[in-house]
Amino acid sequence: MAVLLRSSIAKRRSHLNAALSLIGEIVDTRKLFKVEDSYLYGNALLNYRSNAIEEVLDFAASYRRAAMALVAGHDRQKAVAIDNGALPIVFLYRHSFELYLKAMVYHSAAVTINKSEISDALPKLWKGHSLVKLVKMVSPVIKPSPSNTLMFDGELYEKILSVATQIDAIDDGSYSFRYPITSKEQTSLPSHFMFNIFIFSEVVEDMLDDVSQICRSLRHASENNSCQMKLSLPRVLAKQS
Repeated sequence: MAVLLRSSIAKRRSHLNAALSLIGEIVDTRKLFKVEDSYLYGNALLNYRSNAIEEVLDFAASYRRAAMALVAGHDRQKAVAIDNGALPIVFLYRHSFELYLKAMVYHSAAVTINKSEISDALPKLWKGHSLVKLVKMVSPVIKPSPSNTLMFDGELYEKILSVATQIDAIDDGSYSFRYPITSKEQTSLPSHFMFNIFIFSEVVEDMLDDVSQICRSLRHASENNSCQMKLSLPRVLAKQS
């Protein structure tokens, strides 16, 4: 009897080891971040620039495209109730807008201060999430003035500030559309908060068309050291903190 029991235990251990070995092979061969050499469709290349800070605009555009794709998907489905499907859309648009504004701050300041000062100031820039504060940081760039030839009137500045103010009124910390409750255990959004995602997308897209163009112009200007209106990054960050 004891011999049979030992034999049964040995077989079970053998089966268990074989199963664990198989699981190990599956884990080894099915990696999350794997490159498929035989099938290039779907491979993604990230962090390909020599200076990662230069990818901020690329990140902003990527989040924007993702939001656009979700909106288009809902439009094709013609579903009456979108409800929680709006959460990733608003977050993606908000994050895209935030990145565009931060890129605007960075490229406006890049021609003004040395690299060490930029390195010291950047942590503060990435830490904050208020869209209104970011718009005010770049106000010398997007507000009309005799020395600023990028803007012809104040309409664009007011449009950008209006969108930032409306979003910040609901989500000034890039939190409300990601978590249902705050760290203080309060609801992140107002009760029965209702809006139309297609109208939201249309207004934000119209604004982002202009913002993205300004960002590209500023990046080109900073690369050529010819920004029309320069910012002192440490100074504007200190004023907004």
